[in-house]
Order: sequence, then C-alpha cells, then structure tokens
Amino acid sequence: MKKILLILLLSSLSLFGGQKVVLQLMWQHQFQFAGYYAAKELGYYEDVGIDLEIKPFGLTTDLATVIEKKEADFTIGRSSLLIKASDGKDIVALGAIFQQSPLILIARGDSGINTIEDLKGKRIMLTNDVKESASVLAMLSSKGLTKEKIQILPHSFNLDDLISAKTDAFIAYASNQPIIMADRGIDYKIFNPKDYGFHFYSDILFTSSAFIKKNPKLTKDFYEATLKGWAYAFSHIVETAELVHSRYNTQNKTLLQLIKEAESLKRLAYDGETPLGYLDKNRLHDIIKIYQVLGLATKNIDLDSFIYEHNHPKKFFFSLEYDELFYIPVIIVLLLIGLASIIIFVSLERQWLHTQNDLNQEIEKQKEKIEKQNKLIIAQSKLAAVGEMLSNIAHQWRQPLNIITLNTVKMETAALLGKTFNDKELLCVTEEINRQAQYLSQTIDDFRSYFNADTQNVAPFNLKETVQKTTDLAKDLFSSHFIEAVITVDDCVIEHNESLFIQALINIYNNAIDAIAQKKPAHRYFFVNLQQHNDQKIVLSFKDSGGGIDKDVIDKIFEPYYSTKHSSKGTGLGLYITYEIITKHLNGTLEVRNANYSYKGQRLKGAEFILTLPPCSCNVAAT
Repeated sequence: MKKILLILLLSSLSLFGGQKVVLQLMWQHQFQFAGYYAAKELGYYEDVGIDLEIKPFGLTTDLATVIEKKEADFTIGRSSLLIKASDGKDIVALGAIFQQSPLILIARGDSGINTIEDLKGKRIMLTNDVKESASVLAMLSSKGLTKEKIQILPHSFNLDDLISAKTDAFIAYASNQPIIMADRGIDYKIFNPKDYGFHFYSDILFTSSAFIKKNPKLTKDFYEATLKGWAYAFSHIVETAELVHSRYNTQNKTLLQLIKEAESLKRLAYDGETPLGYLDKNRLHDIIKIYQVLGLATKNIDLDSFIYEHNHPKKFFFSLEYDELFYIPVIIVLLLIGLASIIIFVSLERQWLHTQNDLNQEIEKQKEKIEKQNKLIIAQSKLAAVGEMLSNIAHQWRQPLNIITLNTVKMETAALLGKTFNDKELLCVTEEINRQAQYLSQTIDDFRSYFNADTQNVAPFNLKETVQKTTDLAKDLFSSHFIEAVITVDDCVIEHNESLFIQALINIYNNAIDAIAQKKPAHRYFFVNLQQHNDQKIVLSFKDSGGGIDKDVIDKIFEPYYSTKHSSKGTGLGLYITYEIITKHLNGTLEVRNANYSYKGQRLKGAEFILTLPPCSCNVAAT
C-alpha cells in the first residue's frame, strides 16, 4: 500500500511540475534579463521545483503595486525602490544584478555639448517619473543645472528624436542606445552619473517580506538559481545572446547588438570584482540621502529589513586615482633611502677593529645607527600604510561632497525662485551640510593624528579604544573592499606607546585585506578578539577569511623585505615592522598560524595572528 501511495505521489509531482512562480520584468525582452532566461532554459529553476512564468513590462505597470497586489511573486526595479520603501511599501531587495545603473544622459557628438554645464538652456528628454531618473537629475543639480535651467521634454523613447536633433540630450541605457548609434555611425557623448559620484544600483530583484515569510525556501532557491543563471549568461555571452535572439527577441535586435549589450551589462554587473547581486548597506544609505535632498523621499528606512538576509558578501575592488599617484614616488624614494642606509651599515660592520676599546666604541655607534635605521624603516612603513588608505579617502569624499553641493544648489534655487525655507527645512539642510563637513574633517584629523604622533611617548591607553581607532583608520578600506570587521575587545589599559601599537595593528589589518584580495573568498570577514588569561597575560588575536598562508611561506613572513605580493603592491616591511614593534618595543610575542573556524554557520579559513603582551602591562578598566 505504501509503495502505491509513493508511486501516486511521484506521478502527481511529474504531472503538475514545479511550483508556479511569476516574475515581472521592468522592460521588454532583451539581454538585460538574460540571466532569468538562462536559468529557465537550462533547468536551474526546474531543479529546485520552480515553474517560472516571465512577464514583459507594460508602460502602465507599477512594479511595487504588482508585488503588493500579488500579480507577481518577484519583480525587478531600480534604486527608486528605496523611495517606495520610505513611503511604507513592503519591499525586500534580494539582490542588485547591476552594481552601477545603466541610466545615462546621451547627446550627439556634433552638438557642441562636451560638459554638463553645456546643457544649460538645452532640451533634455526625461522620463515622467523623476524618481526613476533621479541619478541623472542629481548629476545635473550637482553642476547647478536645476529644472529651471534646462528645457525638459517628455520622453518619446524614440532614439530618432535625438539623431534628428528634436532634442539635445536624451536619457538612455548605456547598454542600448549608444550601441545603436555606433552601429549607425553616429558620434555621441555620454554623461554617466557614476562619474560624478552618484553610484546607483539597477535591476534590483525584489519581493515582499510577507512572501518571504510564507515561502522562505522558495525565495532562497529562486534567488540562488537566478544568480546561477546570470553567472552562466555572462560567462557564455554568445550562446546566451543566441538564446535571447531566437526565443526572447520581441524588440527585433540583431545578434551582434545583443552581444554588445551583454558585454556592456557585464561590466555593470561585476563592477571591479563584485559578485553578482550584492547590496551594500552604506551605499544604500547614501542613495536614500540623495533622494531626500532632491525632495523625493522624506523618511529613512530600516536597511537591515530592506536587504534580503541571504544577500551575500561582495568581493572587493581597489582603484588608485590619477591625482593620488604622486604618493608612489615618495614611497619609492624613502625605500631607496632605507636600502642605501642598510648597505652603508653592512659595509661599516665589516671593518676590522683592532682594539677592545675601538670595538666597544664601534658597538655603541652601530647601536645608534640601528636605532636611526629602525626609526627610518618604521617611518617609511607608516607612510606606505597611510598611502594605501589615502586613495580610499578620495573615493569616500566624493559622495559627501556631492550631497553638500546638492543641498547648496537646493538653497540657491529656492532663493532664485523667491521661495523661502521655513525654520525646520532650513535647519534640516544646514544640519546635513554640517554633518557631511564634519565627516570630511574627521577623516583628515584621524589620519593626521596617526601620522604625526610621537613614537617615543609612553603613556597609559585603553586597548579597546585603540583597536577602535585602528579600525576607524582602516574603515574606508574595509568598506570599499566590502569586508565585515567583527571586534570583540573589552576595556583594558596598558602603558606603552600608542602610536607604535596602532602602526603594528595597521600592518596586520592591511595584511588581512591583501590576503582576502588575493584569495577572493566568498565570505569576507576580519575578527579581532582580546582575552586576558589567569596569569594576567593579554592575548589579542586577529583572524581573516582569506584562505590562510601557504606552508612554504608562513615561516618567512616576519622576515624583512619578504613579501607574497607583486613588487608593485608592497614593500615586504609591514609584518617585519609589526614583529619588531611587538617584540622589541612592547616586550611581547607575535605568532601566526592558519585557522579553520565557523561564523554564522559558514566554514571559514584564514591566517590568525596572535599578539601576546606581558602581564605587567595590563590593567582592566572599570566598566
């Protein structure tokens, strides 16, 4: 009887297939949605029991309402979903397929429009929904071009209107209209919001918290199958373009156009080494701030609830701006000075000393030389560490500066139009400007305090506060590399040189970031933990999830000028300096080993540095 029931159950599953799921697109069929097509056609959804129906977009479709009315289970939207969430809509963002929005402003190459400022008084086709084109409006406003200073035309979605000069500029998709214009041999000029510091997401897959609560496994399976489909689409562009061309080509694009579209979208999806789908909480916070400055949103939202719990960590990227390149020759010069000093020291050391008195005098001289040399090496190590962080300061500054600019433009526009702010509005604007300015000022103060600190001064300091200072110095590196720092340190006062101690920690922090950069793990964490043993020894451990250190290397990493990085990426002095500071200046020990451990149910592996300080140096602070 049981066998009969099992056969009937399997037969019913085969008969009815997987669970019916509806996906609403945000536009007509094109490569923009190829990952969903690939996952469906390759059976990724079917493998997890999902029977997917894909609905193309209609001009009257309101995507948030589609979810609210349960006309679809999942749909796709832009960063403007934050506005809907601010208005109280039940929205959970599973992941952003495109880390940078494809939305751009395009003009003809022969129009004489070469800068944003050249658009003053020009005709620009914008979509009716300003929320959807907010990144373009923010870009214009940051250069003083408010709505009153341009001629806004309703968007016809017909590229021929731009080509025939019926409009001077046109909101477009980087993966669409530029390709068509290039195919027609028409020169064009692009203005991309991300080049002006406005980094918006696009093609965010979303649903409601109510749906997730009712269907947790289905949601997770759908999200993972979708990412798998996108990974296939971008690694098999030609095959996927052929699939779109043969089965989903309602816009009658050529195969070559679909391939070019795919290549353009792939750059937006991976943006450096970002894995598919990642949503960064800090970046979303900056986006909602821009919407608030533009008057499109009034309330903050709970980003922890807005971001899907299984949205996975982002791989880091690192960039060095052109105006930051001058730090490189400074560091090289200091390294050459250090190397020359060491060569001089070695040659002097080999001199023949004839008398015991000469020998003693020479020993004293060499001690002084070694001390000077150590100070020089420590200084150049500090400069190298700071140099790595300065490039990230420049990147972090762009968003606050743009928010300040937007607020001042808002006030200027109101004055020109004869409008007045009430006290509450004026206070809100000035407080935001002040908050951003304080952030910029604090960033500089933090680094100046660290760089100019007296390395000879010995005084009591709180380990918990010092670890937090170090983490704050490296926060931009952690943020831009998308590494979560987990700090577990109690109040504990020791008496040493705090600046040297911070420098030792920064080298460990940088080493962890570099290890994660090289190994590219799926989960990115850095842990700091403090323990005080019964014998009063203080043990600080630092663990990363970078995969660990090779056995052939681990015994050499504290040697001077030994580096696992490319010669252009490091000096090989960082961990050597840390070892010297801990063992010679702080009378402690420093060890390293590979560790396997678990965190949040994830199996992790990485290097663990164990810093031990003697018992006489610590005093547990009252809490």
